[in-house]
Amino acid sequence: MDESSPPSELQLGDSFARILTETTQSLVCVMDREGRILLFNEACERATGYSRNEVLGRLAQDFVIPSEEREAFSDFLAFVWRTGTSSPQVGHWRTKDGGRRLIAWSNQVMDGTGLITTGIDLTDRESNRDSALEGDPEAKLIEVSRVANEHKALRRVATLVASEATPERIFVSVSAEVARVLQVNATAVVRYVGDGTAEMVGRHNRDSADVLPLGTKLPLDDGSALAQVARTSAPARIDDWGGSSAAERFRYGYRSTAAAPIVVSGVLWGAVAIASEQVLPPDTENRLGDFAELVSLAVASAQARSDLIASRARLVKAGDDQRRKLERNLHDGAQSRLVSVALQLRTARAVLERRPEMVPGLLEEAAKELDAGLAELREIARGLHPALLVDHGLARALEALVERLELPVTLDVPDERLPETIEATAYYIASEALTNVAKHAHASTASVTIVQDGGVVRCSISDDGRGGADPAGGTGLLGLRDRAEALGGTLSFVSPPGRGTTIVAALPLSSATL
Repeated sequence: MDESSPPSELQLGDSFARILTETTQSLVCVMDREGRILLFNEACERATGYSRNEVLGRLAQDFVIPSEEREAFSDFLAFVWRTGTSSPQVGHWRTKDGGRRLIAWSNQVMDGTGLITTGIDLTDRESNRDSALEGDPEAKLIEVSRVANEHKALRRVATLVASEATPERIFVSVSAEVARVLQVNATAVVRYVGDGTAEMVGRHNRDSADVLPLGTKLPLDDGSALAQVARTSAPARIDDWGGSSAAERFRYGYRSTAAAPIVVSGVLWGAVAIASEQVLPPDTENRLGDFAELVSLAVASAQARSDLIASRARLVKAGDDQRRKLERNLHDGAQSRLVSVALQLRTARAVLERRPEMVPGLLEEAAKELDAGLAELREIARGLHPALLVDHGLARALEALVERLELPVTLDVPDERLPETIEATAYYIASEALTNVAKHAHASTASVTIVQDGGVVRCSISDDGRGGADPAGGTGLLGLRDRAEALGGTLSFVSPPGRGTTIVAALPLSSATL
C-alpha cells in the first residue's frame, strides 16, 4: 500500500449502524413525518418499558408522548419538516406503567424520509438540578428549555386574554398550561366565594376526570395552601399534610401542594393551585405568580366588559326613566295647568256678552294658572340643565341648589369656569348625591368640595349621616358612577355604618375635548 496516498473513507453498512445504535447508552429513535416509530433501540426500551415490537410502525403520540404534550410534539414535527432544521427539545416520555421520564433530545432530518433523534434520560438528574447547574452544560440546557417552555405557555395564555376569551376558557387553559410546565398531576383555578369556601372554576387532572369537578366548593378552615392564600394574600405551599383529618379530605393522594393569589383591582379574587405526588421544587409557588397575574388580567378584563355592558344598560334605562318622569311631570303639572287656562279662556269668551262681570275673575284665574304652569316649566328646565350653570358657572349653580335644601351644606367651589361637560357632570353628581343625603342619610350637615388637581377635577361630597350606603340598594351610586365613567373618569365612595358617606368623583379635563 502506498503510504503517500490518502486513506479511503470507511464505508459502514446497516449492520454496523445497528450495532452502534444498540450499544450506545443514548436513546435513539427514528420517526417518519407523521411521527410513526421506525427505529427504537434498547435504551428506549429500558427507559419506557415498551418493547420495539409494541411500538414499531405506531405513532409516538399514541405510546410514548404524554397526552398533555401531544399538541406541542405535533407542532415540533411540523416545524422540523417545514424548515428542515434541527430543533433541540426537552420533554417527557410516558412509560408503559404510566410514569414520566424527562428526556433531552437532539434531532436531525435524514434524507427527507425520517427524523433521527438521540436523547438523554435526565429523570434522575432533575432532583439535583441546582447543583448540576454549576458545571453541567446539559443541566443548563434543561434549565434554559424549562424557562423557554414556561414563557411559551405564558404567551399562549396571554394571547387568550388579549383575544378577550371567556374567563372559563382561560381558567381551563391556565390549568392545562400550569400542569404541563410545572410537571404536576393536578392544577386548579379557584374563586374565593366569601362564605369561607373556594369554588373550583378551572381544573386539569391527568389522573382522574372525576376528582374535584368544576363547581366543587372547598372549605378554607384548614391549613391548606388555598386557606393560607385566603388569609395572607401571598403564595403558599404545603409539603407535609401531617395526617390532619381536614387536610386528608383534600389531598386525594397528593403529597405536595402550592397556590398563588389572583388579585383583581386590589382585591383577592381567588388562587391558582397545583398538587403533586412528589415534593414540589423550591420556589414553585412563586413560579405560579405569572400565571396568577394572567388570570387576574383575564378576570379584570371580563369584569370590565361586564361592567361596561351593565353600565350601558343602566344608562339606557336611566334615559327611559327620565323621559317617562318628564312626560309624567309635564302631563300632571304644566300640561294640566295649560289645559285649565284654555278652558277658562273659552269660558270667559262664552260669558263675555251674557255675563261680562264674570270675565275679569276668569281671566285672573287663568293668569294664575298660567304663572303656575310657567313656574313648573322653569323648574323642569332647571332640572334638565340649569340656566345658572350655563350663564354663571358651577359655583353659582350649586349655591342656588343648596338654598333649596333644608339640610345645611358647606360649599368649597372655585369661581373659575370649567369646561361645559365637566361643569354639567360635576353639578349632576353633586345634585344627585345631596338629594340622596337629604332623603336617606339622616344627616345634620353635608359638604361639597371641588378642586382642580392637575388634569383632573375632583368633586367630593360628604355627610355625617348613618352611612352604610349600598350600590345595589337603589341609592343611585351606580348612576353617579356611570356619569363619571361616561367622561372617562372614576367615582369611588366610602360609607361605613354610622360614620357618614363620602363620594369622590375624578373627572379628567381631557374628556372635555372628546
